[in-house]
Amino acid sequence: MKQPELTYRSAAIADFDQCLAIDHSYETQRIWQMTINQKPEAIGVRFQPLRLPQTTTIAYPYDREELPKRWWEAHWFLVGEQQSKIEAYATSVLEALRPVAWVQDLAVAPALRRRGYGSELLSAAAQWAKQEEARFLMVAVPMKNDPAMIFLRKNGFTFCGYNEAQYKQRDIDLYFSMKL
Repeated sequence: MKQPELTYRSAAIADFDQCLAIDHSYETQRIWQMTINQKPEAIGVRFQPLRLPQTTTIAYPYDREELPKRWWEAHWFLVGEQQSKIEAYATSVLEALRPVAWVQDLAVAPALRRRGYGSELLSAAAQWAKQEEARFLMVAVPMKNDPAMIFLRKNGFTFCGYNEAQYKQRDIDLYFSMKL
């Protein structure tokens, strides 16, 4: 029997507990490695995937205490629910000085992943960002999150930079953007 589709609506404070209950972790068989080659006349940066010896479960880079703080700061917060249970959500913020919107968080319950709900949330975030006159939608992804990189590229995002000091776990963020 086919499960009902998700229905989407703006989030409310009362939804925070259900959003926290979603398993934000992911499994991966690959991580990415960065190599920097610096010379006086050039700097080369190379990213390449490394296969792990076994599938590894990676925790979300933000813990249960940090997520509600991030949600309070969000300019846009959409939840996807099925039979009154929240199964997915996404948040986004607008930059104050540039026409850029950032997807801050995107989570889909593990049982519903790979069914297009993440793509629907990204599409909704892009639509909202356009309405807010943003010209780019951006996402920061830890180098360990190969599944997210594949997902973003499949959804029209391209690599556009990196930051070595983003997360408290000292992971490197890769930036992906989509022109709106």
